[in-house]
Order: sequence, then C-alpha cells, then structure tokens
Amino acid sequence: MIEVSELAAYALVQSLEASGVEPEKGFRLTKQEDMYALEIDTPGEDDLVIRHEGAIALIVDEKTGDEVGDVLIDVEDRPEGPQLMMRGKPSQ
Repeated sequence: MIEVSELAAYALVQSLEASGVEPEKGFRLTKQEDMYALEIDTPGEDDLVIRHEGAIALIVDEKTGDEVGDVLIDVEDRPEGPQLMMRGKPSQ
C-alpha cells in the first residue's frame, strides 16, 4: 500500500495550490517507461485518493498501486533542494 508522509502530502497540496489547480484535481502517480511521474488529474471512482487537510494530494489507480507495492512517498533534502522520493517499506 502506498503511504504519503505528512510533509510530502503538504508539499504536493501546496504545489497544486500555487499552480492554481482546481480543488477537485490532484497529482496522479503514473508510470512512464521505467520511472514514475506525477500528472494533474481528477480522481476516478476506483482510485485511491490520499488527502491532506481535505485537499487531494495524490491519486493512484489500482494497477499502479499494485505495481508500486508497499512504499512511503516522502521528502528528502538534496543538494539541489528538497525532492519527493519513494522508499520501500520494510516487510511486516
């Protein structure tokens, strides 16, 4: 299952708001070739929708969620600035 840290959810929502994206839309996690990307989209009926303070932060369809598996999306400080990353969660 995909989880999003509080800081990453906040960063996603702030980015959407700063870009003037409509409140009924959010970032959809998609696979493009051998990497994952974020695209602005409207959630569908069967999508997993992760919210932050009521706003849509991330949308994941079932196929992508199954493919990604158990991950945590978080923010990591890098020399070029903060970046979102996916980290595998340890098996329970």
